[in-house]
Amino acid sequence: MNRKPRNEQEREGDGRSRRRRRASSGVADYTSVDPSLLLRVVTLVASTGGALRFGYTSDGGAYAVGVYGDGDPYTDYIKPSEDINVYLKDLLDAWE
Repeated sequence: MNRKPRNEQEREGDGRSRRRRRASSGVADYTSVDPSLLLRVVTLVASTGGALRFGYTSDGGAYAVGVYGDGDPYTDYIKPSEDINVYLKDLLDAWE
C-alpha cells in the first residue's frame, strides 16, 4: 500500500479542503451518516490494520474521529456545519 501519512499529504497540498464539507448544518449526530459509506470506511481501514474511533467533542459540539494506523494517530474534528459523509468519502479515498 502506498498511502502516505496524513502529515505528508498535508505538506504536499493534496487539494482537499475542509470547505467542501460545509454542506450540512445543525447538531453533530451520527444518525445522519450514510450507513453503507460508514461500513465501507470501517471495513477498509480495519482490513489494512488501522482503526477508527467515533465520538463527539467533550461539549458535544462537533464530531471527533480518531484515526490509527495512518502514521501517527490523530483526531479530526468535524463541525456539524460540515458534511460528515463528505469527510468519510475523503477518508475512504485516502485509505484506498
